[in-house]
Amino acid sequence: MQTLNSLYKRLAALIVAALSLVTVACTDGAIYDQYVSLADDGWDKDSLAVFRADVTDTTALYDLWVRVRNDNDYAFANLWLFIDVVSPEGVTRRDTLECILARPDGSWIGGGWGSLFSQRCQYMNGVRFAKPGPYTFRVTQGMRADNLRGLHDIGLRIEPHK
Repeated sequence: MQTLNSLYKRLAALIVAALSLVTVACTDGAIYDQYVSLADDGWDKDSLAVFRADVTDTTALYDLWVRVRNDNDYAFANLWLFIDVVSPEGVTRRDTLECILARPDGSWIGGGWGSLFSQRCQYMNGVRFAKPGPYTFRVTQGMRADNLRGLHDIGLRIEPHK
């Protein structure tokens, strides 16, 4: 009986250690990580996904990622985006970003669950924000189609530079 109890205690300790490791891995220090859900009937070319991130540390370097959730109804292998970044002073800068979502054979690059796939597209690497305050990111789709079906969410993630 004593051996069985010690086995249970070791198993319990192992489970607690594994859960602690998962918890630490999930708290990765991102300063911003949000998604905007897109309309069920598609993402219209005039529709904005808006993100507002408050930046306090202007000495740190950051990596910015656009995150895309799509399903098998998305008809393209890539996604072109226009991103307007509005600084705390109101100065706007426009960027263009291509997210590659599928391989040449048509299989999705991102991880997935069922028919929903998620992909990270690097937007900026090792950037420093000039001023502290709220930065607004306005994202529109830049594809030739006026309405994109098969896209569920667009996200923005800002994390410490690695």
